[in-house]
Amino acid sequence: MPAARSILLTNGRIHRSAWDETPADSIVVADGKVLWVGARSDAPRTDQTIDLNGAVVLPGLTDAHIHLFAIAHARLQVPVSPRDAADIAAVLKLLAARAQIITPDKWVYAAGLDENGLAEHRLPTRAELDASIPDHPVLVRRFCGHVAVANSAALRFFGIDDAIGDPDGGGFGRDGDGRLDGSAMETAAEQLFRAAPPMDPAELVDALRQAIDDSVRLGLTAIVEAAVGFTVGYDEEFAIWHEIHDSGPLPLRLGFMYQLDPHEAATRGLVPTEHPDWQAITLKYFADGIVGARTAAVSEDFFDRPARGLFMREPIDLQRVIGEAHEAGWQVAVHACGDRAIDCVIEAYEKAQTAHPRVDSRHRIEHYFVPPVGGLARMKALGALVVTQPSFLTRMRRSIAGAFGPRAEACYPGRSVIDAGVGYVATSDAPTGSFSPWDGIADAAFRAADSGAPIGPREAISVREAIHSYTVGGAFAMKHEAWRGTLLPGMAADLIAIDRDPFTASGSELRQTKVLLTMLRGEVVHDVRSQRADWQFTVPAA
Repeated sequence: MPAARSILLTNGRIHRSAWDETPADSIVVADGKVLWVGARSDAPRTDQTIDLNGAVVLPGLTDAHIHLFAIAHARLQVPVSPRDAADIAAVLKLLAARAQIITPDKWVYAAGLDENGLAEHRLPTRAELDASIPDHPVLVRRFCGHVAVANSAALRFFGIDDAIGDPDGGGFGRDGDGRLDGSAMETAAEQLFRAAPPMDPAELVDALRQAIDDSVRLGLTAIVEAAVGFTVGYDEEFAIWHEIHDSGPLPLRLGFMYQLDPHEAATRGLVPTEHPDWQAITLKYFADGIVGARTAAVSEDFFDRPARGLFMREPIDLQRVIGEAHEAGWQVAVHACGDRAIDCVIEAYEKAQTAHPRVDSRHRIEHYFVPPVGGLARMKALGALVVTQPSFLTRMRRSIAGAFGPRAEACYPGRSVIDAGVGYVATSDAPTGSFSPWDGIADAAFRAADSGAPIGPREAISVREAIHSYTVGGAFAMKHEAWRGTLLPGMAADLIAIDRDPFTASGSELRQTKVLLTMLRGEVVHDVRSQRADWQFTVPAA
């Protein structure tokens, strides 16, 4: 609906921030900002009134690490997540069904694969793919985006045979006889994804617009696309994003991390650019792999195998590009899961700051899965942020237990990060984590307790802290905290109305949260009143 000059939202519970324990019943927004908050009887005159029917209002949420492009890309592929297929036979059946309805020159692309949710607890093999889909190239993307599985037809297209060696920072899986089994990890998988024939750009644009709309329906008013280039390559993704940009105003504030080395960014004429709606201040790097593939660079063997993961690029080279990006004025975000990788990144930030002092560079470490000894004190000294994904605790329960055993209690820290005075930013990393921020909030507070024994309960944080992380924390990660993230007068009128009180809800109740209204810049961009006569506010059971 078009933005009015001024709007009164009333008959609700307006939390100015996550810490507001005396919510107001009314709020007035005008010219894209909060004008006034208080009791209805004191409200100024407005052009329009919205009756909240008792709904809870919060500042709009920010997901500071998500892959909307990957979500859109996956929606154009065969879905093979555990929700879609319980075992390898079911995966193969879905792939074969797609092959039957496309011409022989077309590829069968699939996404969402997670062997932890399959009965066999393993990936399908090249031989199994060949037997079921012999005439089409097949490329399957694991839900994390770090692992691929291909059949023989696809490998022939790529020019890959059994004689190929492993690239730095990755590897090709092999069977007991040394033959390729079709799987590829990390940089090897990245090579396949980038060399595969591209999808239709118009279909990708439409799918990406839908993903943006879905974000708004979940209560997100801002996101950071966490690595333009990760899914199919920078230039291809950049072109799609700019078609979105040129199509007109969007119902979501967008920030971007570019997966480029500093010289690659400079060659393209890119410089750090702050903007309220379309921001690019961050370069993104990958230090190590992931826990699920046991490629995270850890200092002790994984609990279930004698391995310690790998670096995606040589540590000295990683530290070099981090230093160059810092010197060029970029915020730097680095994927680092294992404690060896995290320690290397912290050291790189320290060296960069010593060589070229900057005020408030606000560098980030994404994941911080296995915390190194003494790491948080160093992070605090740097003013660096821990950007974590609490829904991994539910999504990766089996993998975390297998990789770390009893050491899992210290994984994915929350409480210790906040207590150390380090900036804690909860995010989704969807499609790897849950797209819904309400799952992330639930898992940050309850540590996946509604799906089994809580993982590291001493690292639990309060619901208020989790919501603060998704509001002020996300804005802080984008350097927006001075003008958005709370609903105080003068702040951006980015807000949501939800159907329950999150501060009294259980973990399972939080996951069921419905967003009734989303407002961005004082304009309603999502409103369920167009779908039903009255909003339904959920009163928690006594």
